[in-house]
Amino acid sequence: MKIAVIGDLHYPALEDHFASIEENRRVFYETFLDRFFSVPADLYVSIGDLTNFGRRDELDEIYSIIRKHGKPFRHVLGNHDLYAMPRSQVLSISGQERFHTLSTESAVLAFLDTAREQDYDDWGGTMDATQQYWLEAVIEETAERPLVVFGHHPVFSTTLHSEKDKRCIHPDVPIWQILSMKQGPGLYVNGHNHANSLAARNDWTFLQLAAVLDEQAVRVIEITESFIAIDSVMIDDEALKNHAEEIGNAIPHFALKRNPVEDAAYFKYMIPLPGSSIVEKQKV
Repeated sequence: MKIAVIGDLHYPALEDHFASIEENRRVFYETFLDRFFSVPADLYVSIGDLTNFGRRDELDEIYSIIRKHGKPFRHVLGNHDLYAMPRSQVLSISGQERFHTLSTESAVLAFLDTAREQDYDDWGGTMDATQQYWLEAVIEETAERPLVVFGHHPVFSTTLHSEKDKRCIHPDVPIWQILSMKQGPGLYVNGHNHANSLAARNDWTFLQLAAVLDEQAVRVIEITESFIAIDSVMIDDEALKNHAEEIGNAIPHFALKRNPVEDAAYFKYMIPLPGSSIVEKQKV
């Protein structure tokens, strides 16, 4: 099974004072999503902050582009997706569940909701008791089967910047205690901090993705009987990069990285699964 994943997309509405970027926005998002859905995969995932403020027009417009491709798509909610409207309205537009699993022959995929609803002061992550109990049950049911978890916010003190305030799932939430119940290796994939990062804790690997306006890239996760492999598809297009910079410099609630995105973009990483002939995790 192959899963194509993108980081924070931040599709923006066009306010009057930056209507000049309308063509940049159209070309960038249509072109990038065309490249994204052209990557061979069985499933396509947005790791949250698909929109810049969760407005109705942002959601309608980005989903109209996504649905034209007719590919299986999952969107975990990010904090920016829940600023303008209640969670129920956003889920109604996306047509997806708040949190859920997808079970395949290769693995179990779990999609979390770590975002706070319409909280403009705290953009950090959380999980209520209902979701915590659900995740415990998912981990128990998967036993030694591969488990890939997608959540917008990182687990505290794992990937880059995740030890900082509002940059992770709040440390009072016992998500690590829940994840550590897993038998065998697991992979947790997140965005939020706009920085590539790869970290390990016990049997878990944590993969964090940069924001798309900073780095035009797609992560590809391949799951086989022997391993979980992580690869990168870099979209090296100077015109697309220029469009991204114009958008990132114009829109509110977002700041482009002024320095190069952290150098984890080009890695290939392999996680061996129980019973495989691969004896340890390795970068290749």
